[in-house]
This record gives sequence, structure tokens and C-alpha cells, in this order.
Amino acid sequence: MDIQKALAEHRASEPHGSALGLYIHDIVYGANDGIVTTFAVVSGVNGAQLAPYVVVILGLANVLADGLSMGLGNYLSNRSKQDNYQRILKEELQEIEDIPEIEREEIREVYRAKGFSGAELETVTQRITSDKKIWADTMMREEHGLAPEDTAHPMLHGLVTFGAFIFFGMIPVAPYILPIADSSRFVVTIVATGIALLMVGLLRSSVTRERMFRGPMEIVSIGALCATAAYIVGAMLRGFVDVSI
Repeated sequence: MDIQKALAEHRASEPHGSALGLYIHDIVYGANDGIVTTFAVVSGVNGAQLAPYVVVILGLANVLADGLSMGLGNYLSNRSKQDNYQRILKEELQEIEDIPEIEREEIREVYRAKGFSGAELETVTQRITSDKKIWADTMMREEHGLAPEDTAHPMLHGLVTFGAFIFFGMIPVAPYILPIADSSRFVVTIVATGIALLMVGLLRSSVTRERMFRGPMEIVSIGALCATAAYIVGAMLRGFVDVSI
């Protein structure tokens, strides 16, 4: 058996998930919030019985402003994690220079806990601590639970969140922009929003390969709960304030 060929085929088959796995959090985060918050605006406006053009104004304003906020927020969050990783890495490298014996003992304790002992433990410790980069990377993973790939490409994560928010957030507003009868727009919005939420749930389940039915239902349930709350608030404000536009 050609083990290298088998290994290449194993990696090519992506048995541990799709390439979207690195960004599924950003996609679901942006898409779900885009759908829910925009549909909440539509529901609130309909509950208050305001004019259809109010949906378009508030909906588009929400999509752009909230989409930018979420995209930039995700970028800053990942950038902060990246900065924190670099700070701790510098500290570990400095400790390796200043107190190498203590840092070496930490490596020894890590692999002792993994079942290594005796000469085998000393060999592993020696191999790892012979290269300062590998030594520091090992300390980052084992002591701090941090990996460089976890903080990579903060800008891309922000863009994915922004794109997902804009794309899916436009769905609840679209029926008020397209030539659809006024009496049917809210019903079309409800159906389109439900389908969009199902799509996000199925995408999540497809990438994670978990909760194939529970995942979509969770997302749809959250969306329905938020929309119902927004509609009720709009209806209550209509009754108390008697808003008319």
C-alpha cells in the first residue's frame, strides 16, 4: 500500500468537513442576524400599519448600517484575538530566552500528561525544545489553547459576515421593492423569510454535518420568535400612540 498516495486521497476527500468550515460561523452569524433584524423591522412596521415605503426606508437603512456594524465588529473582534495571540507569543518567546529550564519543564509536564515517560518523554521534550518556534507554538497550543489559524484573516471574516448580512438581509425587504400587490407583500415576506432561514439552517447543518433537522428548526424558531415580538410591539405602539404616516 502506497501510504503517501492514500494520505493524499484522504485529504482530498475532505472527510472532516468542507472548505466553508472556516467561515461557517461568519456566514450563519451575518445571515441569521440579517434576516431576523430586517424581518423584525418589516413586522414592526406592519404591526403599526405604517405605509409600505416606510418598510423600504427602514429596511434598507437597517441592512446597510447593521451590516457594516456587524462586519466591522467581527473584523475588530478577530483583530483583537490576533493581537492578543501575538502578545502572548512574544511573552512565551521571551520566557524561553529568560527561563528556558522552567519552560522546558512545562513541555515535559504537558507530554507526561499525554502518557509519555522515561527516555521517550525526554526525547520528545528535547525534539520540541530544540526549535524555538516549534517550542513557542507548542506552548501556545498546550498552555493557552491558542493556534495561529484561529486568528488568521480578520478582514476576510469581517467581509464574509458583511456579505452574508447584506445578501440575506435584503430578502425580507425585497417584496416591498418588487412589483407585488400591497395586500400580498407581507405574506410573501413571511414565506421568503422562512425559506431564507431554512437555507441558512441547512447550510449550517451541511457544513457541520450535525443537527440535520434540529439546526434549521432552531434558526427558524428564533426568527419566528423575534418577528412575533416585533409585530406585537408595532401593534401595541399603533394602539397607544396612533401613529399614521
